[in-house]
Amino acid sequence: MKNEKVFSSKVKKRVKSCLTAALKSNANSSGCFFIYQPKTPKNFDRFKKIK
Repeated sequence: MKNEKVFSSKVKKRVKSCLTAALKSNANSSGCFFIYQPKTPKNFDRFKKIK
């Protein structure tokens, strides 16, 4: 039982570090939506959070 807990905690730490690395690389990469940004119609101004 003790060996299973030690093993699972090691696996959890490794999975967490892998997922964190993947999230960091995806968050810092640019996508195609940064290249093409069409102008929004004036009617959409009422939906904006920052006016």
